[in-house]
Amino acid sequence: MSQIFKGMLTEVGQLFLIEAKQIIHQWDKSIERFQLATKGIQEKIIIAMTPLMVETILPHVIYQFINENPSIEISILVEDSAKIEDLINSVKAHIGISLLPTRYRHWHQELLVESPLELVIPLDAFDDETGAYIDYEELFQTYTLFTHHHPTIWADLLHKLQEKYVVPKQVSVSQSYVVKRLIKDGLGMSFLPRMIVRRERMEGRFNIVSFDEIALPSVPVYLFYNDSVKVPEELLCLFQRRDYL
Repeated sequence: MSQIFKGMLTEVGQLFLIEAKQIIHQWDKSIERFQLATKGIQEKIIIAMTPLMVETILPHVIYQFINENPSIEISILVEDSAKIEDLINSVKAHIGISLLPTRYRHWHQELLVESPLELVIPLDAFDDETGAYIDYEELFQTYTLFTHHHPTIWADLLHKLQEKYVVPKQVSVSQSYVVKRLIKDGLGMSFLPRMIVRRERMEGRFNIVSFDEIALPSVPVYLFYNDSVKVPEELLCLFQRRDYL
């Protein structure tokens, strides 16, 4: 019935329908702002973040920011980089932190960091304090190589590795935190961004070895948001510090 009625709307009626939807949307936003104000909250910001960033200390930095800025409510959505842009575009999130740049030229975007890749292998591979010679060919023969936990770099990286070494055992794993767990359990090795193995390096959970056999790419991390969305200056300053990476 509603579809029949919609099809019968005149041009003026269709225009009114659009405006009515906008009024309802604005009403919902006003109610939300009122509810936040009663809690002493002036801003509500939703950050869409790639799972890779969960492996850094960024979530802890945001938690500290929340404690220091009680008037700003922050929610975090963890989503694949390929979907973050759509979340911003549909206003389901306000800030995107992604491994992929936005395609929208009118959005604000900045490169937060370019984190170099490091070869991460299990602790039982060798004692890196002895300075022993590393046989990379043997490593690739011994350990499964976990791949494709980054949306853009792995196709080219794997091609370069296969030109130089025989890589008989490969397993594609979509998330870096799974790769880290598998390496800790001694089940394989991989190339991971330095920023996500910071804690494990300090705690001695991995062997991180020098690898200069080929030029390794860096992993870029982008921050972007629609210029029409008001983002608290204090929050932008937090991200621009970059010392958490």
